[in-house]
Amino acid sequence: MYFTSQQRKALWFVVIVFAGAVAVQYIQFYFFPPPAVDFSEFEREFYRKRDSLARFFAEASKESREQNVAPDRHQDSAGEDAPVNINTADATELEKLPRIGPKMAQRIISYRNRYGPFRHKEDLMKVKGIGKKTFEKLKDLITIQTNGN
Repeated sequence: MYFTSQQRKALWFVVIVFAGAVAVQYIQFYFFPPPAVDFSEFEREFYRKRDSLARFFAEASKESREQNVAPDRHQDSAGEDAPVNINTADATELEKLPRIGPKMAQRIISYRNRYGPFRHKEDLMKVKGIGKKTFEKLKDLITIQTNGN
């Protein structure tokens, strides 16, 4: 590849300007370093807010444990704990189970309507969104009695 003399001069100009810019950056960085930044005030503010949030959540957690706001089991009309029959329960009954909201309750009902009653408790894991962890929390709170039982 051959360059004309004018192209060689332009190329040398670009190389020299680039090398000069690199040299200026090098000199500025090593001989005139940027001032050190003091983050101590930022750290104090961060830790103050973190501790404030930790106290808030600790108090909220303590209050909810004292009030026992979220019961773990469904209560029948006699007020006793009774497992929820997932073959006959409506959406409001299913929503009383932990980790089951309106959408999940509707998925359970849709699955039951499409494939028939659940035969085993483990069949609940076939419903989209219910995995092993959720099932472990639910297995003692549900039953699978059919209408004839």
